[in-house]
Amino acid sequence: MTTEFLTQLWQLNQTPAQGPIRKLTPDNYRNRLTPETASAGFIALHTAEVMHRFAQILFGRELSIHPQASGGISDEGNPLDLVSVQQLVNDSFAMIAGYIQQTSDTQWAEIIQSPFGEVSRLQGLTFLMHHNSYHAGQIMQAIKKGNYFSHK
Repeated sequence: MTTEFLTQLWQLNQTPAQGPIRKLTPDNYRNRLTPETASAGFIALHTAEVMHRFAQILFGRELSIHPQASGGISDEGNPLDLVSVQQLVNDSFAMIAGYIQQTSDTQWAEIIQSPFGEVSRLQGLTFLMHHNSYHAGQIMQAIKKGNYFSHK
């Protein structure tokens, strides 16, 4: 029951979280709300990378990507391959969906180590969904209200 419910919840979370990322274009992916904030494309890349990190934390998956937008890395204004970023986001959502479906109901209550202490696997997944939604809002705001600022 838990795994089935979480599969549905993850699918529900994907639509609004991926919507703004799908709206990224070569003309707007470098938009930032201020010169100090990360660009919309960088935040999208960060979102995908964090899903990979959480696949490692929640499900023991080996980290298979080289972080470019997470783990204390700042947006220096370097161009991104937008198509690759969008594909990585899609692949990351699908990867997590696969792991959710492979996790038994009892495993969701297991306590795991996370960057914010010991949590249940369910709590970790809930945090990841919040993380994705939070950044989707930032991306949308940068697309709508942001501008391109050349990096200092």
